[in-house]
Amino acid sequence: LLVLRDDWLRACVLSALRQTVPCEVIVVISPRTRGANLSVLEELKEQHSNLLVLMQGPNQGFAGAINTGFRTASTERVGLLLSDDWLDRSAVEESLNFDTDIVSTGSIVYDSHGTRKIDDRPLTLDQYEKKPSLEEKASYLDHFFLFRKKKVLDVGGVDESIGLTGADDYDLIWTLLEHGATVSIVGRSLYNYRDHGDERLSLRKREDQVRDLEKILDKHGVGAHDRKAIVERHSIWYGEPIQAVLKSLSKI
Repeated sequence: LLVLRDDWLRACVLSALRQTVPCEVIVVISPRTRGANLSVLEELKEQHSNLLVLMQGPNQGFAGAINTGFRTASTERVGLLLSDDWLDRSAVEESLNFDTDIVSTGSIVYDSHGTRKIDDRPLTLDQYEKKPSLEEKASYLDHFFLFRKKKVLDVGGVDESIGLTGADDYDLIWTLLEHGATVSIVGRSLYNYRDHGDERLSLRKREDQVRDLEKILDKHGVGAHDRKAIVERHSIWYGEPIQAVLKSLSKI
């Protein structure tokens, strides 16, 4: 967590704390997290004994902060929730019905107020299994993710050398699949993505995000023949809110 509107942060953390099954909730903060955000977390800690707030390690970035959460978690399963977003109340419970290394639910995209639905991205196991490559399978799966902690730690956690774009989902999923991870899909979108024009990773400069993507493709040995198409497919979403990209695509 760096800097976020207080009401968005509160909604995010409460959505994890108020799951229909008991959950350990870990928030990893940065030395740069602003005071108002810290006050929100302190207030929530006083009200919820299952909330743990941790400082990320020295010289850790986004991926390292996630790894701190993974290593600290006392549970066998660990889910990822970005601080801009929020979960359906039954996201964890429904995901726990599946005994696989990766459980994915798909997401619903909302406007910045969290009230107007922009896009629904449900997933199906049938569509997943039809994807011809591990890259396309990794690209297809979407938050909410519930991971088997041991499997993630066995592959070294989130790769801290990648950068900010794709490390926590695309590359991590791809790496897990390369190591034989099993997959389930809930079949109902249980992750709520807040689309806005403030700071979030998807709004970084396109060239910076493409650079991170190139590192992922290098890591997985993707040759020049496939690389161009993959970069074009992913980078269409870089640097713009989802609603703006969807509007542009609708005109094509």
